[in-house]
Amino acid sequence: MKNENTETVETEVRKEKSNTKSHTKFKLALLYVCSFLASTLPLLFVIINKWDHYTQAPSDTIKITVGGIIGLFFLFLKAIGKLKMPSRIIFYAVIFVMSYLLKNLLDDIILLSGMALLGEVIDFFVFQRMIKITRENIIVSKTADATTAKVEEMIKKHLGRV
Repeated sequence: MKNENTETVETEVRKEKSNTKSHTKFKLALLYVCSFLASTLPLLFVIINKWDHYTQAPSDTIKITVGGIIGLFFLFLKAIGKLKMPSRIIFYAVIFVMSYLLKNLLDDIILLSGMALLGEVIDFFVFQRMIKITRENIIVSKTADATTAKVEEMIKKHLGRV
């Protein structure tokens, strides 16, 4: 009878740990999405408000769209911490291509860079600390689970079923 109660409690504890782990991973994914949005929304707000000015000719529309997609790709890589330029040549090539594609946007560089700065400041102060804490919690949880499993194994080995 006591053995059945112990197994039921162990099963409930495992389910609770599993729910907590999936909740923490979901929270981390949500924080990454919010971090990306915080970085991009101020800049996108200005671009959307001035879209008619930036796309006066059809070729301008195509260039800005392609440049915007490339820019969002780099922003996404930055948000997940994977943006690394392998060399200065590639860095300057990216700058050149982005400048050519986004030539019309460069007229408003002060406003746009200010909005990008605002997005980065919001991201830094609101989301990056929470992302760091959540990542650390995941690591601590994994370490605690491994330690608990090892202790239980040693107890079972030396004392029998607990």
